[in-house]
Amino acid sequence: MVSINVPNGQTAVKVKVIDNGARITGPMAFFLDPPILAEAQRREKMHAPAFSFLVEHEGLQRKVVFDLGIRANPNQYPPAVLKYHEAFSLVTGREVYDVLKDGGVDLSTIEAIIWSHHHMDHTGNPNGFPSSTDLIVGPGFKETLLPSYPENPEAMIGQRDYEGRNLRQLDFKEESKGLTIGGFPAIDYFEDGSFYLLQAPGHSIDHMAGLARTSTSPEKFILMGADIGHHASQWRPSEHRPIPKELTPSPFGAESRFNLRLNVCPGELFSEHVHPQGRDDVPFTRVKAGHPYDAEQAQRDVERMVSFDEDDRIMVIAAHDFTLLPMLEYFPKEANGWHEAGWKESSRWEFLKGLACLVPETAART
Repeated sequence: MVSINVPNGQTAVKVKVIDNGARITGPMAFFLDPPILAEAQRREKMHAPAFSFLVEHEGLQRKVVFDLGIRANPNQYPPAVLKYHEAFSLVTGREVYDVLKDGGVDLSTIEAIIWSHHHMDHTGNPNGFPSSTDLIVGPGFKETLLPSYPENPEAMIGQRDYEGRNLRQLDFKEESKGLTIGGFPAIDYFEDGSFYLLQAPGHSIDHMAGLARTSTSPEKFILMGADIGHHASQWRPSEHRPIPKELTPSPFGAESRFNLRLNVCPGELFSEHVHPQGRDDVPFTRVKAGHPYDAEQAQRDVERMVSFDEDDRIMVIAAHDFTLLPMLEYFPKEANGWHEAGWKESSRWEFLKGLACLVPETAART
């Protein structure tokens, strides 16, 4: 069994997943190589969420929000941001701060907003939070993204998003104290092993993930993967979690002619007929060059995340994993019971439903 080496900890945090209702529709081939989803997407659009997380440390009475999703009024983003995302359509939702307030959270108790990175589907709208709430960003943010809009008309960040509050840029070389988790440099945010920030600078120079300890006995964690990966085909299947010989529920539906019996189909339909290499133990796709800040580093980050996904103690929640939408429970409910609820195993092969249309009819049982 794969086991990521996480330092021992005696404290867990509460994690609540926030879905503000916003959705992004666009070409998955923009992110994936080879673009095996192009044909699948022509048949069925993929509407991706942009998950945020409330992380609560009850013992210390401290709270942070990891990412803010998409803001309710996209026209408030700088012009360069809107131009860059012209290939994508947005369905906007609510402001995350309104979701929190309606759920009974006093915004003055939020000590910090943590941006996984500077892209518009993660930065949301910090302006609804009080000035006492810090804005925490990853390494390279200030050097590469400031000055902001409107001082720099081409900037990807608006000045109003951080004006009047403490903008804190993390220094992983100094603050990690040499700690790495699963290959990622790590900062122990609360200094008790309950919540870590992981540096993953492939997707963007400032990109970070979050690792929250959701249970101490037995040990369980949630990895807030942000944009390390955009589609589960980038990290599944894998060496220690290959496509099983039989898939149930069947990605084709309960009574498909592809099935062996009711709601069970052969896994080889996907490894032999869809996988670019005909494999059942390596991911279907890789990071596509051109989109990430550093494609080679981005692929290394995904490969590191594979090990987290293989670890039974860790639930991986990537920001845009739409296959999780019907599986999770959302704020104000807690996500700490993910293991007992079976979220990980019930969602593991859900992404294959989107690839089922690529299996040729000739592969059906006669």
